[in-house]
Amino acid sequence: MTSNQSKKRAALALAAVFVAGAALGFAGSRFAGRGGHGAWEMTARQYRSHLLETLVSRLDLTEDQQGKVEGILDEIGDRFESVRDAIEPEMEAIRAERTERIMLVLEPSQRAKYEVILDERSRRRERHMERHRRGAGER
Repeated sequence: MTSNQSKKRAALALAAVFVAGAALGFAGSRFAGRGGHGAWEMTARQYRSHLLETLVSRLDLTEDQQGKVEGILDEIGDRFESVRDAIEPEMEAIRAERTERIMLVLEPSQRAKYEVILDERSRRRERHMERHRRGAGER
């Protein structure tokens, strides 16, 4: 086999691996991630349930271990929620600064369109937080 043929075979093999990896990654994100967003679209309760099921099945936890893990997940979940609540005002201030700075770069016609984008993102963030809060309260 010539060097040129070897290079072509290597390039084809590399392309095949790339295509297979991309297809597998896409399929995996659609299956496990509910449209590619993964844990971000799960409520806290759904995430906790999924994690617990994974640990029970893959680690073959005893009932005693499962009870202890559930307690740990509840305690840590409460801590996550309190930290999230504590940092939200600072996050909102950072978002406001970002908006203000971007507005200074835009033309008046662009600002109106940017406001629409901001409204859409704000509504999505609120829906996400509401789903999360509902899920956290259902432990």
